Amino acid sequence: MNTEALSAYLYMYLSSNRSLNSKMIMNERMCKVIKMLQKIIEKFILLTKLSNWAKNFWNSNCSEIVIKSRQLQIIWKIQSTLDAWNEYLKHNDHKNKIIQQVKHAHFRSQMHELSNALKSIWCFAKWVRIKS
Repeated sequence: MNTEALSAYLYMYLSSNRSLNSKMIMNERMCKVIKMLQKIIEKFILLTKLSNWAKNFWNSNCSEIVIKSRQLQIIWKIQSTLDAWNEYLKHNDHKNKIIQQVKHAHFRSQMHELSNALKSIWCFAKWVRIKS
């Protein structure tokens, strides 16, 4: 969705022929606009971009889980309730578990690629000798 089409749609929606003669109608219209803008923000702005410093195993799923965990942490800091804390802890444990699974899967796939290549197995053996 390009910005020109979005601005045309918003202009058309806001300048419709329905009269705004009561506070309730104005409030209703503003709530719809706010919801529409929130959907646009969620769809386009909160997309995660992998940084240049990201590890090889890191993927967009990891980024989304970390963002959700941070959001729950912010909610807990604002609300300071036991339910918010328990939800944050539950999601944080889930985040750690997912990241650990992704790390293990990446390591296994690297070892599989390494074991299938003839030349690189000797580089791996040299690396093991140096590290041990």
